[in-house]
Amino acid sequence: YCFFSMLIPILMPFCILIVVLLDTFVSILSLSLSEPAYGADTAKLEYELVAGEHGLVIRVNRLNHKIPHFLYSQLITDHLSDFSFTLTVFEMIREELKKTYFNMLIKSEVLAK
Repeated sequence: YCFFSMLIPILMPFCILIVVLLDTFVSILSLSLSEPAYGADTAKLEYELVAGEHGLVIRVNRLNHKIPHFLYSQLITDHLSDFSFTLTVFEMIREELKKTYFNMLIKSEVLAK
C-alpha cells in the first residue's frame, strides 16, 4: 500500500462549500484518470481517490517489483499538476453529485445519526 494525503488547511467539518468542491474535484480527477490508468487496471493494480476529512487521499494498492510505485503515482501527480476539464464534464459531474447527495439525504439511517 501507498497512501498520499493532500491536506487542505481550510477544510472545516461544517464548511459545506469546500466539501462539495472537493467532491467535485475528486470526481473530475477520477474521470480524467480512467483512460490513462486503464493499463494499470488490467495489470490488477488498484488506486483510489477519496475526498477525506482533511483533504484528498490517494491510495495505491497491489504494487509489485515489476512496476515501481513511483511510475504509477507519477501518473496521478501528472494529472494533478495539469488538471483541466471542460464545461460538459463539469455539468455531468454536477448532475451526478446532485443525485448522490439527494440519495444520501433520503436514507433514514443517515438522517438518524
